[in-house]
Amino acid sequence: MVDITVCIPSIPPRKVLLERAFSSVLSQTAPAASIAVAMDMNKQGAWATRMDAVKMAKTEWIAFLDDDDEFLPHHIETLMRHAEYHKADCVWGWFEVVGGKDPFPHYKARPYNPQQPHIVPITYIARRELLMDGPGFQADVGGSWDVQDQPVLDYIHANGKMIAANDITWRWHHHGKNTSGLPTRW
Repeated sequence: MVDITVCIPSIPPRKVLLERAFSSVLSQTAPAASIAVAMDMNKQGAWATRMDAVKMAKTEWIAFLDDDDEFLPHHIETLMRHAEYHKADCVWGWFEVVGGKDPFPHYKARPYNPQQPHIVPITYIARRELLMDGPGFQADVGGSWDVQDQPVLDYIHANGKMIAANDITWRWHHHGKNTSGLPTRW
C-alpha cells in the first residue's frame, strides 16, 4: 500500500461516472492508502471541492482524479516510481482519450516552466505539504486554468521538484457531460 490519498471532487449528477473513477482507484497495482471523495453540494466548483478532498487526506502524497476520468491500473505505481527515482515532489503522466482526440499532444512529457505555463493534467501526484502550504485551489475566482491550477503548480515548482513522465497512466473521457469544473454547468 502506498502512502497516498486519491482525491476526487464530484457532483451529485455524476454518480455513475464517480463509480467508474472509484473502481479504477481500487484496481491499482499499487493500492492507495485512502480515497477522499468530496461532494460539491453547494455548487462551489471543482477547484474548491478538490481542496476539500485534500484537507481530508492524512497521507504524505495526494493523487488527483476527476470523477469522469479513470486511472489505468499502473497509474499510482508508475508515478510513485518516477517520484522516488527522481526525488520529485510532483509527477504527472499523460492520458489516452476516450470519445475524442488529444487536444494537447505537444504538452506530453513537457517539463513545467512558470515563464511559459502550459497544461499539466490534474491527475498528478504531489506531496500533501506543498498543496497545504501553498495557495491551494480557490473558490469563487473563476474556472480558468491560469487562476486555479497555475498558482498551485507555480508554488510546487518554486518549492519542490516536478517531473513530467512520458507514460500513459490514465483515461480522459469526453462524454458531453463535461462541466469544466464550473458549478453553472450542472
